[in-house]
Parts: sequence; C-alpha cells; structure tokens
Amino acid sequence: MKYLNNYSLLACIWLIAVNVNVNAQKMNSEIIYATNMTGTPDGSIIQTAVLPGEIEGVDIEHVSVKGNYRIEEPAITGCYDVLLSIQGEASLSLGEDAFEFNSNCIVRIPYNKPFSINIEKENEFQYLRIRKHLNDSDCRLIAQDPDAHSSLYMKAISDCPAYTEDIKSDKAVNRMILPEGLVPRFCMGSVMTEGPDAVAEHEHPMLDQLFLGLQNCRCTCYADGEQTVLIENMMLHIPLGSKHSVSVLEGDTLYYIWFDFFLTLEGQKYMEEQHHMKDDYRQDKSKRDVQ
Repeated sequence: MKYLNNYSLLACIWLIAVNVNVNAQKMNSEIIYATNMTGTPDGSIIQTAVLPGEIEGVDIEHVSVKGNYRIEEPAITGCYDVLLSIQGEASLSLGEDAFEFNSNCIVRIPYNKPFSINIEKENEFQYLRIRKHLNDSDCRLIAQDPDAHSSLYMKAISDCPAYTEDIKSDKAVNRMILPEGLVPRFCMGSVMTEGPDAVAEHEHPMLDQLFLGLQNCRCTCYADGEQTVLIENMMLHIPLGSKHSVSVLEGDTLYYIWFDFFLTLEGQKYMEEQHHMKDDYRQDKSKRDVQ
C-alpha cells in the first residue's frame, strides 16, 4: 500500500480547498446611499450602477435628480424597464398622459414605449431603474400577445395584493409587487414581519434572487453556511441554487423587497406553486391597475 508524501498530501488539500471555493458563492451586497442634494443646483442628476454584472442580463441603476429636470427615455427593444421610487415626488409621462410618481411606487413601463420623468423646481427625486434584458423566448412571448405588454402598470407598494407562502409565518405581511406575466422571467414582492420570526430554509435553482432592505430592516440572511445582516438600503444577492433562510430577533424588523430573475419561462411556474394569493388577483387582471 502506497502512502502520500507530505507534498502530495498538501496538494490534495489545496485541490479540495479550490473546489470548495469554486462551488461556494458569496452573498455579495452593496449599500444604496441616499444622495444628499442639498446645495446642489437645480437640473442636477446622479446615476450610479448597483451591483453591476452581478446577475446576467440585469442592469440596476440608482438615479438621484434635483429639479427643474426632465429625464427622457427613448423606446427600446430587447429589454424591459421597471422603476421603483425611493424618495420624493415626480410625474411620469407616457404619450399624452401624465401620472403621479411618488415614493414607494412600482412601475412597469410598456414594452418599446418612450417615457419621461419630470421633477419640478427645487424638488428632489430618487428611484431605481431595473432593466431586464430579454432573450429570444421572451421576445416571442411578447410578440404572441402584444396587447399585454402595451400598457402601463403602476401601483403603490402598500396597495399591492397580499399573498401567503408556506415558508413564512402567519404574522408576516407579504405583497406581490410585480406579478408573473408582466415582464418575462422577472417578478417582485415584499416581506415584512417583526421578530422573533423567520423565513424557513428553502432553495429555488430556477431563479437568481436579490433582496433590498427597506425602512428599519435588520435581519440575518443565511446561504450555504454564510450569513449576512440585511439592513435598510442594502441590496443583497442570494446565490443561485443556494439553500437560504432569514431570521429576525425580538425587537428587530424584517422588511425587504425580493427580486426574482428566472432562468427560463418554464421556471415561472414556481410563482403559482409557492405563492398563494389572498384574492383572485391572478384571474382578475383588472386588479393589476394596468393603465
């Protein structure tokens, strides 16, 4: 029987360590700092990429504006824009129509339609733009039902419909912010509860996921042996396929938005299988506030 010498043993240990390191993915994160625009002249805009390149086909940008300013966005094919307002007041124009665009509001821009965001003099406004790039299957889906993608979806987060999920407690308040079908392979929702509470361990290899900590959030996220404290204004990537969970201690708040980016259209079935709407929201499209 042959035995490994010291150098061979060290080499084996190194190879094992490399393999473990390759397979383990870190929970990368970034704080989205609220931009202080006091003293900044009107007509100023600051645009900052958030976790650039973290998820393939997804671009997130934090935009801070001080009026008098008008942001013009041209019609564009091959991607979808979703806007999440963070702070301040503005208006959103689509064609000849104008809509109030205030804090804590979700917007799905109609596919391939130009729009503008208007900030009045001395006002400040901050929002996230999530740009989801489309693949060939997504584009074919849109072409099959263009009417479903030609209207504006706009809703206050507090008015979004509630859902339940087996991995969450009865006291958790869960809302479906961007339901499946509005943007191919992209959904959003929120979770809020007070400690002590938890989101049970689970995994979903069919999607990549981000968390955004909301007001007063302080909870601990676990993924494949790693743990990170999620706080207000932190964007956190839950590694693809990881076993993960969330806990919150007594006196603390768990409050975040989840962003689900599916690898395939087939994978979106996960939404209906795991999320139980408290009304007939999926069947009654009129409740989606599509303009």
